Amino acid sequence: MFSQDKKFRRPDGTLYDPSSFNVRQYEEQYGPGGVPEGYSMGAITPVQSPGLITALAIFLTLISVGMLAVSFFVIASGGELKVILLGFGVGVGGLVMSVYAFRLAVKRRRWLREQRA
Repeated sequence: MFSQDKKFRRPDGTLYDPSSFNVRQYEEQYGPGGVPEGYSMGAITPVQSPGLITALAIFLTLISVGMLAVSFFVIASGGELKVILLGFGVGVGGLVMSVYAFRLAVKRRRWLREQRA
């Protein structure tokens, strides 16, 4: 049995994951995308602000759309298949991540608004 299969329990009996990579366990206390003060996935990060998450998502969307445009340009110019597939992979992957980031920012903003009320 692998060590990551072991179940850890708090004194109150609830399960938790001691791995710093699992940030989902903090959602009840800190909200969607929220983690203990200053930490996310074992590293210090400022990205818990819905505005900053949205800004990063917009930046990622622009880069992804640019990669897709380059892929279409390479198709039009008769370029290599490897470059086309790489561009499409990076572009579509970036768009998927940006959609997730937009959803997370909306959930986080809504959660923070409910906490203030």
